[in-house]
Amino acid sequence: MTFTIASWPGFEVISRLDELAEIYAEIYSEPPYNSGTPSSVAGFIDRTTRQAAREGFRFLAAIADQQIAGFSFGVPIAEGAWWASDEFTEPPADLRAAPKFAVIELVVRKRWRFQGIGHRLLRQLLDGRPERYAILTARTDAPARQMYERWGWIKTGTARHSAEFPTMDALALPLPASSTTTRLHK
Repeated sequence: MTFTIASWPGFEVISRLDELAEIYAEIYSEPPYNSGTPSSVAGFIDRTTRQAAREGFRFLAAIADQQIAGFSFGVPIAEGAWWASDEFTEPPADLRAAPKFAVIELVVRKRWRFQGIGHRLLRQLLDGRPERYAILTARTDAPARQMYERWGWIKTGTARHSAEFPTMDALALPLPASSTTTRLHK
């Protein structure tokens, strides 16, 4: 199977939000995401609209058979900042103090899973980033959680983004552009 990766600027992401929201709804209608946790399309559109307007926003789409097979995007998080969440465990001091790139979404449609698309999207999303770390949150009961661990992500704590969401694992990955050696384990 052949696929290509396309980078879209924020304004293009915003102009294609209806299409992206359909894919988001498709992914988040599957277990464990459909287990009462509100992963609403309206929330996705609102969050993504705000994030796409931020400086440093980066979006990649995987295109296969002239369709979007998956996408990933993220935003920089400043030194000293952490997840904007209702509840979280404090990350290691060196992680909080460093500039970070937050991976907000990584989704691959069911038809195109297990073909390397998710791994390539994430690798390219993070390639050349100037930040010292990438961070993301993952549901503990989602298959993606174990996938991230296989890819080298390290649990640094937990975060709960709002009262409607479950507590998720906060994960970090030292980025290659950073030549620092750090202790991320909590």
